[in-house]
Amino acid sequence: MPSKLYMHHNAYSIPHWRFMYWLLCDSRLPLHIQQRLLLGPNTQTSVMWSGTLTTLLLTLIALSRHPAPPFWLWFLATLAISGYRVGLHYQVKRQWRRHIATPADQIYLANLLWSATTGLGTALCLLSGDAVLQVLAIPSMIALASAAAAFSHGTPRYAMLQVLLLDLPLKLAVPFQPELWFWVFVLQGPFFWMALRMMTHSLYDMSTQALLGEYHSRRLASLDPLTERFNREGWFREALVIRGPGRGTLPVSLLFTDLDGFKGINDTYGHMAGDDLLRRVATAMSEILRHDDLLARWGGDEFVILLPGTDPEATRMIAQRLVDAIADLGHAYPGIGLSIGLVHCHDWRGADRERLERLMAQADQALYQAKQQGKGRFQEFNEPT
Repeated sequence: MPSKLYMHHNAYSIPHWRFMYWLLCDSRLPLHIQQRLLLGPNTQTSVMWSGTLTTLLLTLIALSRHPAPPFWLWFLATLAISGYRVGLHYQVKRQWRRHIATPADQIYLANLLWSATTGLGTALCLLSGDAVLQVLAIPSMIALASAAAAFSHGTPRYAMLQVLLLDLPLKLAVPFQPELWFWVFVLQGPFFWMALRMMTHSLYDMSTQALLGEYHSRRLASLDPLTERFNREGWFREALVIRGPGRGTLPVSLLFTDLDGFKGINDTYGHMAGDDLLRRVATAMSEILRHDDLLARWGGDEFVILLPGTDPEATRMIAQRLVDAIADLGHAYPGIGLSIGLVHCHDWRGADRERLERLMAQADQALYQAKQQGKGRFQEFNEPT
């Protein structure tokens, strides 16, 4: 079963920027698991507000005690970045409800900017010489860095970058203030970072193993054992979580296919030959379809295909290529062919199982007409408005 682009309805989109992808994802893992691991504090409203309000409160205290330009700059930068983070957070929630891909690159970049400004601000508190600000800044930084490592354990590189952005400025500020005892804080730094790194990777390994176990269990439950393509329930599940790359409409086409002459192959050459034919048909179809298309063995010699983001003209070309590819198997399996009923859907957003089953019924009717007209062809309908 291929990994699909839209495998989990809660997941952020995979990052598009090369650096962000390296920072957040592990290409060795199935796409579904990469998306699941992206879920962290950035999807939890309470955690987002906790970090935002903590830093805003610290900047306000610092500004009230030292209304100097550096503290004003820290306050305004924190306010701007926090506002941007909050806006992105609620944009993600709206887009998720509309089945629109979410802006992973931007929201994680905003979080890194927040970490950097917070780290620089706590260093400013240390350099101020104000004992109140120093007492507030150091434990606040430790708490925020520890929380970043724990909540972002699904993205260990990103988690450790957050930790360094939060903690390193404070360490670098120590040589520029007179109190010698703060050097103890610097000496503790490498041990603190190593402990957080070990914790993050330990949690990451446990999460990855658990998700891989779940993934393989669901994979087995979603596959047709003969063709190793989706079975009926697996196909339904994947079809209903498809979402488009933007805010526009998402056209899809549904193809219901049936082999012509399959019973004759079984009767003449035996069921083992019939099983081999079904495997070859599934392979031939997969070679024509795109990575994001959903192919399932529906039962017997029937296959169902969903083509997301495909207009009617492109669907006709794919349908004809499928018909021709199966006809080419006739040299090994005399009399074999393929009939297709297809239905075009203008906008897939918000689709539910009831609507999908209505489309299946229409595609079945189109398939019946294709059979009546001589087989080895396709017949198309449009979904009623």
